[in-house]
Amino acid sequence: MGAHTVIRFARWAIGPEPAPEAPRVVHELECTTCNATSAAAEDFEEARNWAFRHSGRNPSHTGYRETVTRFWRATLLD
Repeated sequence: MGAHTVIRFARWAIGPEPAPEAPRVVHELECTTCNATSAAAEDFEEARNWAFRHSGRNPSHTGYRETVTRFWRATLLD
């Protein structure tokens, strides 16, 4: 006899991780000229200040890509 599978509809919600110990949003900036990256930081100003220093040392490096890491939690509502 084969395995029996039950599938049912369930309602889910997803939102920012509510646990107090969860990491906050993390920001990184990457130079699009040389691919150098800032350290990952919860404070965007740290990543931004890195980009200012990087452009100051490398005046032709003016483009940056931001990576934002945000932690989420899915919750079953039913």
